[in-house]
Amino acid sequence: MSFRKRSEIISGARIVPNRGVGPMRGAPVRSNEVSGLRAVPGRGRDVSTARTGPMDQGEFSGMARGLEKLQLHSGATENSHPGLRPSPATSHPTTSMGCADMDRLLGHMGLPLGEMLLVEEQGSTDFASVLGKLFAAQGAAHNRADSRSAQRGKNTHVVVITLNTQYAKELPGIFQGSRKEVKKSRISQEESKVTVQNLVGTGTQPPTRSQDLRIAWRYGLGDNGGATKRSEPEVDPHPHYRHQFDITSRMLPAPTAAEVSILSPQQPIATLLHQLELKLQAQPDQLVRIVIPAFLHPAMYAPSAVQLHEAITLLHGIRSLVKKHRERCVLLATISRDLFSYRGSLLMSQIEALFDAAICLEPNQEMQQFLERAYKSQPNKVQHGLVHVLKLPILSDRGEMHVMRSEWAFKNGRKNFAIEEWGIPVEEVEEEKDTSQLVGTVGSARDVGSSSCAGGKVASSSHDF
Repeated sequence: MSFRKRSEIISGARIVPNRGVGPMRGAPVRSNEVSGLRAVPGRGRDVSTARTGPMDQGEFSGMARGLEKLQLHSGATENSHPGLRPSPATSHPTTSMGCADMDRLLGHMGLPLGEMLLVEEQGSTDFASVLGKLFAAQGAAHNRADSRSAQRGKNTHVVVITLNTQYAKELPGIFQGSRKEVKKSRISQEESKVTVQNLVGTGTQPPTRSQDLRIAWRYGLGDNGGATKRSEPEVDPHPHYRHQFDITSRMLPAPTAAEVSILSPQQPIATLLHQLELKLQAQPDQLVRIVIPAFLHPAMYAPSAVQLHEAITLLHGIRSLVKKHRERCVLLATISRDLFSYRGSLLMSQIEALFDAAICLEPNQEMQQFLERAYKSQPNKVQHGLVHVLKLPILSDRGEMHVMRSEWAFKNGRKNFAIEEWGIPVEEVEEEKDTSQLVGTVGSARDVGSSSCAGGKVASSSHDF
């Protein structure tokens, strides 16, 4: 009977497949040795047969494509447009109209990309042109909002279809605040500069209360802890999305031809559409805002352009270009309803059908004097007209009914174009008249009573005589 050592392998032993020889007891396990593992079918490659050699060209190219996608995604996130944000209703990318109340009225906090908005106006006023200039000025402000735009080029281009070649110089400037606010901002800017005077002033500051009460530190936290939590400002993820404009001022310096392009509407339709397409192709990485002020106005368009087939052909061509570049293009057009009232509602209904959204401004004409009397002590509350919502972008296309008539009112102020809920004011003049009449009747009654009493005394005295 022979004895063998435990570590000696007996010849002729059965070898189990896919199971390597395990290490000796107490021996360290190497990193490149995998023992006791069996591949499970359907769960990746077999670990025991894993290749540790160099990768082939297919695997390397696949990894390179994945890294390239990650780099492109990170670059797009870093270089995102300052004037774009997702819609809270549909998550579509949305840009601002330049008016905060108009953004809220559209239901998306702005106008979604690839959508067309029509602003109609009744009467002989021109309030709709203010919205068009705010829309164009917001695009020019986006170019100047981002400090890195000068290095990588402009991010927004405005195309205006009009005969007014000075349209860019008429855009309103950004509202700087009142005189006191401007003075305070200048003082804060001067104090923020690093100068010898500022450094000396900051070095001689008296110690604060928290530094004095080092022993009673808990009281300092109790006094200032709640205040610091309340005073923490909310971080706006889109600080340059919307600006507030001063209608009475002008944007300085004025936008150049690289920011605003002017196209003449009196040229043939094919030529106009071709020039518009060239403008869209010339800015492949920019957001393009198209503005059409006073659409089909006789002073700017040829007489034949008012015909139904001509107007629809032009709108169809513009709509096809906007939808073709829907990921970086929006459009705003204004039109006067009274100019086409004699043709019936067919032309206006066809024009409204080609737009994704439409609102109507109805200025107060007969009621304006009543409003001025009602708000005699508060002239800032005088509203200039009503806002009728005919349809909203994306939401109306889904079949949702968003028709609102005589529910909103607008007023054109110095700071902004405000839209608020409409309510019938109470005229205080009638109450004053009623009170004055009551006082007059009471006074006359007293006079009559006193005179009657005096007459009675006189009569009695004469009788006694």
